[in-house]
Amino acid sequence: GWVPQAVRMVTASFLVEYLRVNWIDGCEHFHDELVDADAAINAMMWQNAGRSGVDQWNFVMSPENASQDPSGRYVREWCPELAKLATKYVHRPWTASDATLAAAGVELGVTYPRRIVDLASERAAAKDSVLAMRRAHLSKND
Repeated sequence: GWVPQAVRMVTASFLVEYLRVNWIDGCEHFHDELVDADAAINAMMWQNAGRSGVDQWNFVMSPENASQDPSGRYVREWCPELAKLATKYVHRPWTASDATLAAAGVELGVTYPRRIVDLASERAAAKDSVLAMRRAHLSKND
């Protein structure tokens, strides 16, 4: 399929930083599934997401902060079950009140999945893992 670059980066960041999926697995999956896959660009992007490339990301593209979809248009198009939510909730429906969710026809765990991880704790664990690895191999860091 086709996936915009910003969504590819958010996906890579989420899988590597929050779920700690090996970047190689993400790279292989995207290469197999994308219609417009480019082997060099795909591998570089995933290496950077996995902090092993030449241009390592020093940031995480959070799926919650809406930096790549400030109006919520993308989410509303591709997740129609969230279309009736106000923009302030469309990227984080679990923060809406039960009444707000009900008015929009959203029932977490039924019409839209519940969160699979706590982003703050998983991000902290990923960061700690990277720092521990780097401390253990100081001679390899430049």
